[in-house]
Amino acid sequence: MAFVTSRSQSAPRVRRGDLIEFLEALTYDARRYLISEPAFESWPEEIAEVASRAASQLRETHNFSDRETLPGLVVERVLEELRSELSDYALFALAVGAGDRLRETARQIASAPMYGQLLVLIPEQDMTDRNFEVLDPIAAFSVALHAAADWPGIVFWTANGASAFARMESVPELMRELENGMHEGRHRRGPFPGYRGSGGFDAVLRRWASNRPSNCRRLLHLSDLHFGTIDATENQPLLDAELRDIVKSVDRVVITGDLFDTPNQNYAAMFAGFKQNITYLAGGREPISITGNHDQRMIGLFGDNYKQVALIGSTKIVVDEQCQMVFICFNSSVKGSFARGKITQSQFRQIGAEYRTLKAARPELKDFLPIVLVHHHPFSFDVPPETWVQRALSVVGLRDEAFLEMVDAKDLHRWCLDWKVKTILHGHKHKARYVEREVEYGSDCMPLTSIGCGSSLGAEGSPLSYNLLEWAPDSQRWIASFFESVNGGAFREVVASVSPEFANRR
Repeated sequence: MAFVTSRSQSAPRVRRGDLIEFLEALTYDARRYLISEPAFESWPEEIAEVASRAASQLRETHNFSDRETLPGLVVERVLEELRSELSDYALFALAVGAGDRLRETARQIASAPMYGQLLVLIPEQDMTDRNFEVLDPIAAFSVALHAAADWPGIVFWTANGASAFARMESVPELMRELENGMHEGRHRRGPFPGYRGSGGFDAVLRRWASNRPSNCRRLLHLSDLHFGTIDATENQPLLDAELRDIVKSVDRVVITGDLFDTPNQNYAAMFAGFKQNITYLAGGREPISITGNHDQRMIGLFGDNYKQVALIGSTKIVVDEQCQMVFICFNSSVKGSFARGKITQSQFRQIGAEYRTLKAARPELKDFLPIVLVHHHPFSFDVPPETWVQRALSVVGLRDEAFLEMVDAKDLHRWCLDWKVKTILHGHKHKARYVEREVEYGSDCMPLTSIGCGSSLGAEGSPLSYNLLEWAPDSQRWIASFFESVNGGAFREVVASVSPEFANRR
């Protein structure tokens, strides 16, 4: 719905089965989902006809199964006519969050005297208790996701892309401003023949968004730089340009390993220069970096070479007063064969003792958020074969995961459970990923969130990647955004994921 009510962005990827379900709901039950305004009583039936034609066109895409994700170009072609109909309004509103009060507020907005300029979207059910993830979030919906700490509320947007979120108690104030702004622009629908555009609404929403306070703590998560490769050399200018603004807007930068491609003094020096630039942009706050298998073994696979690791320094626990977080740094590459990872028992004991001592000496740390940084992924997963190694292994029927996994990852799960550390940031697999799973040992259990970053300098031809992570202390939610640049193109948000409120977690 965010896409079909917008003219300013390309289509997102959507699973074919989900898109069919959406179109069939509009086709066969339009009166249930669409409430017409006076003088437009036939509108639901008109939309049903359009949705029916789109569904027929979608069924002709036999080369995709219902579980497969459709490319944006296919989605755009299928929804072209429906988008033309629904983006005809000047202003849109979507209720996000949970509760009957929220839906009642949305119904009141729908009855406001907006003269046919406003389309209100009211979800029938509350958000899921699990993490909520969106592929290629349209700008307006991204605004809603990044305001998750303030849900429930209403997100407003125009077809031109202007958008803003209002908490429940602020909705009446924003509605008054929008009603006044209605007369500042030109409109297409309703009793204003010949009027076009939504300039008045655009101006109101931009003013409102610029004044929105936020108490979220923000992290920039980088990983798998692989300095010393051709990809890193060619891609660094683009990443440097992107980071000039971003680093200034976050509380801390973390880098989860594979800083260079193989232990080499020149490659370590390249990373040191990159690190110094981030430190300068961050006003003297240097990034927190850990090592990966490529920093300690030749091409990440053979031998043990810690010389360059000594050059870049090694930290175990970093307390950040500004964002009130404690970063617990593990070296998952000190053991483990080839590219596999393993954390030794002595390392668990050493870091556990240091963390316990810190907490005893500084009682205020009980209110700080602890985060584990580790290079290897704590939960195994497969990715489509993209690199030459992955393709070669797939030809002979082998999973690359068998050569990349963290051995005895359950030991890390148990350590986190013992110390009530609920978040792990990692890299290694060159694939951004958000996972939340229950971990348990004996009678104890808790949800453990794992957030992985792709390769920030596009190793092995992968997209350039970084994660922007926001932590909302009041609701204890993570709002994670994964950004990618493909073939030198602009970075765009490809995934946004919101964790459930702590009250909804088992």
